[in-house]
Amino acid sequence: MKKQVFRLFILIIIILVTNCCQTDSAKSNQTDSSILDFYRQYSSFTDPGDYEYLYENLPDSLTELCQLIKSQTIHPWAELPMYREQIPKERSNEELKYPTVKSILEGLLSYDSSGLIKERKPEDRLLISCRHNSILLASILKYRGIPARVRYGHATYLTPGFHTSHVICEVWNEKDKRWMLVDPSLNMIDFSYDNFDFSNDVWLKMQKKEIDPNLFGIPGKFTGLGMITATLCLDLASILGTEYNYHQYSPILDYAFKNNNQLPAEQIETLNRISELMKSINADNISKLQEIYDNNPQIQYTDSIISVTPYAENNNRIREPSINKPNIEFVDIPAGTFTMGSPDDEEGRVDDEIQHKVTLSAFKMSKYTVTFEQYDLFCEATGKEKPFDGRYGRGNMPVSGVSWYDANAFAEWMGCRLPTEAEWEYAARANTTTPFFTGVCLTTDQANFNGKEPYANCEKGINRKKPIPVGSFAPNTFGLYDMHGNIWEWCSDWYGEYDKNDKVNPQGPDTGTKKVDRGGGFYDPAWRCRSAYRAGGDPPENRGTGISFRLVKSE
Repeated sequence: MKKQVFRLFILIIIILVTNCCQTDSAKSNQTDSSILDFYRQYSSFTDPGDYEYLYENLPDSLTELCQLIKSQTIHPWAELPMYREQIPKERSNEELKYPTVKSILEGLLSYDSSGLIKERKPEDRLLISCRHNSILLASILKYRGIPARVRYGHATYLTPGFHTSHVICEVWNEKDKRWMLVDPSLNMIDFSYDNFDFSNDVWLKMQKKEIDPNLFGIPGKFTGLGMITATLCLDLASILGTEYNYHQYSPILDYAFKNNNQLPAEQIETLNRISELMKSINADNISKLQEIYDNNPQIQYTDSIISVTPYAENNNRIREPSINKPNIEFVDIPAGTFTMGSPDDEEGRVDDEIQHKVTLSAFKMSKYTVTFEQYDLFCEATGKEKPFDGRYGRGNMPVSGVSWYDANAFAEWMGCRLPTEAEWEYAARANTTTPFFTGVCLTTDQANFNGKEPYANCEKGINRKKPIPVGSFAPNTFGLYDMHGNIWEWCSDWYGEYDKNDKVNPQGPDTGTKKVDRGGGFYDPAWRCRSAYRAGGDPPENRGTGISFRLVKSE
């Protein structure tokens, strides 16, 4: 068994070795050696404890090792929807159960005692994220005597046009005498440093106004100074030998959120100095960074872990201050079975509206689409930029200019979710089988659409050419307003072909490129506002002024 060496002791050794060197060349060589020794040691998070035996006879290559690690885990937000049938909802919070490598290994054995095996069933994997994959890889490499350190930063390869907060490993390449990047979550080995923004570089660029901070963080969830600060503090702690979880926090983040993403000049200067020192991770700079960390409680991490609900993708990675949330009115939607899709002879029918039986459990749906007034409270509370209103007005107007990610983030913030496509159509129909809940015709006294293009042989109406306040027309028999026209509404599903078989609480395809939106808009002809019309979906990053959303709660 390898003996764990205390991190503080190693830091002292690094400093002593550095100070004792007499020549510049000797000093450089000794420093490099001591740094590598430092990153060969287990930390409190990477120590496998009594489960170190599981590392025997694992693959030698990094590629196979990363594949093996991914065979043990399922990402709780990005991948969990693909495994809903195998993994029960009550397991959704388990990410917080496995903060250390020792707890991860213990958890894996509790589901399958075979150890780290490639053929692990989905239901026997752990719902953990990129940080867990990285500390597990670092732990295995340290067991082999290979220097490895966990790095928190922002990946450019996860979301197009965005820098997503992510955790990877830096691994020492002994052959080339250099560090290389390894992402065990995506099995990327020795990839370009241009594809990963280190936390200190992002901080310094933000101070120089060279980047847009709203393009860094978790898309549709948390962005800007708060997330950049969180990542920097986590990366600093990791460089010093402690790889904290994203759900833990330093007090500086509370200040940022309570003060509209602002920090006092003194703290900014401290983070500036930290970021400059992190440019070169040598013994002297590690010593200075440790001193700064020890003398600044605001950037120190605590043992507090924030409660999250990954199954609902409610991952508030940063502590929220006490805030007032908007009042959302909900109506009860009864359980039932209905025919989803449209008959072959329905006017305006599209081929993707294949009829099939769907059975749904009871749920609650918001009476109206979310308004600007309600969404603006969310932006003020989280520091998110308010969406453009298209010059149509805010207040009681349906919110628009929100991507699927934005809508999903608001839903999570409210403790809700977006409706599935099946739930949306069932709610829109309200026990009807006609093209609209109003019957075979839809008039502009009943909904806001382009009345110059009425449905089939129905009478023409007006074309308002703009959205109007929510609740301007009578509701359907379920008590829901504006299910036809006015503005499109995001659903949770990826767009794809229907399965013709009977379904119970369908969730849509596991993956896709477009998210479903339903209902039609103020500019659409009547046939596009039909209960069954699907429109082919929209890219989830689309922030057009014609798409909004409403909320759902499971019973």
